[in-house]
Amino acid sequence: MSGTIEVSPQLRWSAAGWLFDWTVGYLADHVADAEVAAGLREIVDENLGWLGLDDYGPEARAELIALLRDKVVPAAEADLPNTVDNKPAVLDLLRDLAEATR
Repeated sequence: MSGTIEVSPQLRWSAAGWLFDWTVGYLADHVADAEVAAGLREIVDENLGWLGLDDYGPEARAELIALLRDKVVPAAEADLPNTVDNKPAVLDLLRDLAEATR
C-alpha cells in the first residue's frame, strides 16, 4: 500500500505506506496545533493513505510546509535506522517532497 501527500492541487507526492506513515507521524509529533496533530494521527491510525495540506487551513498548511521543507529530511537522516532498505533512496524521496514545498 502507498500514501499520497497533496502539496497542491497540481502536485502530489506518493511513497510506500510505511514512509507515508512515518512522514505524517513526524508532522503530527511536531505541528503546534493539537487538533491538527490529532487529525494527522487519525490518518496514520486509520491507514487512510492521503494527506491534503490544504485540509487544515492556511496557518496549519504554512506550518506543515515549513516542517516538510526544512525539518523532515534531517529528522529522517537521524531517526531512520541504517537497516531501512535502500535508505539513500528513501532520503531522496523525502528530499523530493521537501523540494516540492518550495
